[in-house]
Order: sequence, then structure tokens, then C-alpha cells
Amino acid sequence: MPTLQSGRLPTLSKATPMAEFDHILTDPLLRLADLQAHLASPDPLQSFLGAYRVATTSGTTGRRSIVVFTTEEAAAWRAASGRPMLRLGIQAGPRFAALGSPSLVHVTRQVLVPPGVPTPRISAATPIVELVAALNAQQPEVLVGAVGVWRALAEEQIAGRLRIAPRAAFFSSEAVTSDVRRRVLQAWGIEPVSGYAATEAPTIAASSPEHPELEIAEDVVVIEIVDEDGEPVAPGRPGAKVLLTNLINYAQPLIRYELTDSVVESPLPNPAGRPWRCLLSIDGRTADILYFHGRDGATVPIHPSVLGSAVAPIAEVGEYSFVYDAKGLHAQVVLTSGANADVTERLRNSLISAVASTGAVPPAVDVQPVAALHREAGGKLRLVRSA
Repeated sequence: MPTLQSGRLPTLSKATPMAEFDHILTDPLLRLADLQAHLASPDPLQSFLGAYRVATTSGTTGRRSIVVFTTEEAAAWRAASGRPMLRLGIQAGPRFAALGSPSLVHVTRQVLVPPGVPTPRISAATPIVELVAALNAQQPEVLVGAVGVWRALAEEQIAGRLRIAPRAAFFSSEAVTSDVRRRVLQAWGIEPVSGYAATEAPTIAASSPEHPELEIAEDVVVIEIVDEDGEPVAPGRPGAKVLLTNLINYAQPLIRYELTDSVVESPLPNPAGRPWRCLLSIDGRTADILYFHGRDGATVPIHPSVLGSAVAPIAEVGEYSFVYDAKGLHAQVVLTSGANADVTERLRNSLISAVASTGAVPPAVDVQPVAALHREAGGKLRLVRSA
């Protein structure tokens, strides 16, 4: 089992890179305050200092993190991320329908979309009726993006409102469950490929239509599956954490970086014959799709990235989680020191606008600052939960 484990080599917690940000980065011109200002600027898609791409995410624990890529590192990740498509026989040219986060500071916009390529006009936040119309007009050959959105669109296809005939699908952000596979097969007659990724490493593992196991991209990452105490877990058994070492990023080195994902390594050889290990399953990364009332009386599915895009521009929010129940949408936030007094109202208004942009009627929204978010054993947090 490949490992970097050593008593002399500690792990890197999710909080440490942000707490020690200016000390970890290898370029003295990079400072957290400047990067936060860049992310909050009117055009964060512009490169920083003409040499860097900057992305931010909450991750599965609800902690916001900022990740910096040089333009060369971003290009390397685009190449690595394109391999699953090449194995499907798909090269440049086919029409892609990419439904990811609407946020301009998401890694898909900052790193995986080549500079100068227009950003898509549709996203996971686009109202379902508009998505159906746009996709019927586009007639995409390849489906890419968040699992939950495409499951909802598979329902639209089965109902006859969506009428597209894609030949491949690559889903990420959440686990591709057996239910999703059945829906996609029923809707389009294709077997979806699933990916495991993070802002800190835009490609970690991917499956293929022939092999549902997710092959680890071991030339760009080192993955250690460990228990609560950081000890290696044998193949076939679920781990409590993943320790990620990024082999591409040198501007912001990440060595044995803790991801609170529970994954299971396959005990069998790689079915494709390559020397890389495979994962049997990935748990702990699925956030709820929320269902709100639409302005036209229909039900509107809201992907968690819609809520995340409302948080992204507000730098004073360090961590967050959401609960949706009969009384409305409840946000708990951990604020950074020195946060402005109006931050909760700004976040509330941002959430209302984000929900309204999908065609849904915004519910009552409240924002509660807390000292810390409640986490389950192992530090896991259900980022978005429907009660």
C-alpha cells in the first residue's frame, strides 16, 4: 500500500493551511488578505498577478479554504482531468453540458475551464425549466457536473420534457448511487462515469463505463486511507479519513492533507490492468438536494452549490452549515475575527437572492453566528441537511 506515513511526517489538518496561509505558500508575493480581496473583486476570473488562479470552497467539513494554482499547475490539472474523457473516446469537439457551481471562484471555473473559454451560462443554480430549454436547444453529447442536478434532469427526460441523446456522462461532487445509475440508464441508455475530486486536487480518482471502481490518479496524487488515529486501513475496509498529497501544486504544497471522506480501497488488482489502485466506494460527500416551492407552483430542486455560491463572496464567513425545515432555511456560521456587524444580514440577502435566481420562492432565512459547528465523530459535518 503506497504510503508516506512516518512518525516524523505529521498530517495537515483542514484548518491549518488557512490559519498559517502566508507561511505555507512558497511565493512571498502571495498573501491571504490580497487573495481574499481578489476573490471578492468584480472579476475574480482574472488571473492573480498574471500568474495564478485562485479558488475557494467549503469542502465536505464546511470549512472554507483557498487554494492557489500557478498557470502551469492549472494546465497540468486540466490535462489530468481530461483523461477519463479520453478513455471514453471523447476528445475536443463534442458539445459538453457542464452543470457545476454557479460561483466564479469555484475550481471548475478557475482551473478546469481553460483561460479565455467563455464560462457556461447554465449551472447547478439555473432553474430546472430553463435548464430543460437550454439543453434541448444545445443537444449536448456529454453530460458533466453535479450528480444531484443530473438525477433531476433524468427525471425530466423520463417525463418527456427533456429530449436529449448524450453518449457519455461524467458526474462528480457526490456519490453516484445505484439509484442515479438506474435513472441515467433509463433516461439515456448510458452508464455514467463517476469522479472523486477536491478543490485541493481537482482529480483524485475516476471510474469508467466498464469498471465502476474509481482508479486513483497516482501520478498526480498520493492517497492514504487511515482510521481515526491516522493508522493505515486495509483494502476492503472503510477509512475515517483520506490523507492527500498533491504532486502538482508547488505554490501551495499540501502533504498528507486531511480530507474527511470515508473511502474503501479495492483489495483486487486494477481491472484495467494499470498499476494504480482503485476505490470501491466514497462516502461522506453527499449533500442534500433541497426542494423549494416554485413561483409557478412547481417544485424546484436546489443543489447545495446554489447555497455555497451565496457564501463564497463573503470572506468573513469561515465555516457554515444549513438546515432546511418547515420553518425555513437556517444557516449557522462561524465568523472570522473582525467581521463587520452587517455580515449576517448580507449573507441572508445573498441566500435569498441565490434561491430566487433558481425560480424558487425563497423561504424564511435566518443566519445564526456560532462559536463552532456541531460535527459527528471524525469531524464530519452534514453541510446541507433537509429536516
